[in-house]
Amino acid sequence: MSTPARTPAAGLPRPVWPSRPVPPTAPGQAERTEQQDVRPRARAAAPPVPARPAAPVEAAPRVVPPPEVAPSEPAAEVPAEEIPLDPRSIARASLAAGRNRSLWWTMSGIVASVAVAFVTDAVVGSYVLALLLLASAVVRAVTPAPGPVAVSVRSKPLDVAVLATGALALAVLASLLPPA
Repeated sequence: MSTPARTPAAGLPRPVWPSRPVPPTAPGQAERTEQQDVRPRARAAAPPVPARPAAPVEAAPRVVPPPEVAPSEPAAEVPAEEIPLDPRSIARASLAAGRNRSLWWTMSGIVASVAVAFVTDAVVGSYVLALLLLASAVVRAVTPAPGPVAVSVRSKPLDVAVLATGALALAVLASLLPPA
């Protein structure tokens, strides 16, 4: 069994879990473990177990603010891949997605290809979708970094290769469909 026992052990009122340290509630208190909190049933023959001496509590390290950088020195440029992610900025960006033109163009192209497929034929709708993929590949290839949000997923060469290959595969499959 790879997990700890989840059934009460003999004589204990709750499930047995491995002991883990409980953080102190105030500075200077010794750490306690869950096993120290468990009171064993009274047994006639068992002598009381002496408590272990508490480990000394070390003082928290003092946080020293970083030295001030002179205004004449330019700040080091951090690559976008190494900037830590901030959940709040991600949430703001997802809420602002409705104002992103590349998402609207991509969604409009998909809706147009589906509408063309319903109005005319599935083959023509597939060609329209292949043209949308090819146009997205060209836009991704010619725009500077970071590029349109709707088609910028990985590195630029990989995005262009995936979009162009998808457009080619869709056009080939559409040409193999029998006419309606």
